[in-house]
Amino acid sequence: MSPDFLDLYPGVRLAAKEDLPRILEIERLSFQDQWTYHQFESALKEIFLVFEQDTIQGFLIACTCDIARRAIIMRIAVHPEHRGQGIASRLINAALDEIKSKNLRCVELDVDIVKNGAIGLYEKFGFKTMKVVTLNHDDDEVSFFIMKLLLRDS
Repeated sequence: MSPDFLDLYPGVRLAAKEDLPRILEIERLSFQDQWTYHQFESALKEIFLVFEQDTIQGFLIACTCDIARRAIIMRIAVHPEHRGQGIASRLINAALDEIKSKNLRCVELDVDIVKNGAIGLYEKFGFKTMKVVTLNHDDDEVSFFIMKLLLRDS
């Protein structure tokens, strides 16, 4: 990702190792199943963006697979105090532009079936629900959508 590319998205920049404590805080406030410090540290090699104004307010992690010509948005979260301000949209726009520049075919993501706000956001970007997955972890049933955005036909 070039610095010129990031100039198109004020407030969006690449994540750095020193950002991880704040990112872990946002993670803790956003997800029940949380990533560890080491998972985030490994993700620094991927498309790992943060949105910052005074402090980091949100982040997005996507990984790419050149062989399969697809990308997967692994994590996106915005601090609860900053939700509803378009931060997630800015992060998604920046990530999609970077993914498109890699000539990939599609982008996929998973989203909990009960997260209507997130589902609506992804649909605005053109993501379509491809599959509903239900996992049964003992007595706890978890359902989520696999959503996909087609960037190219071939």
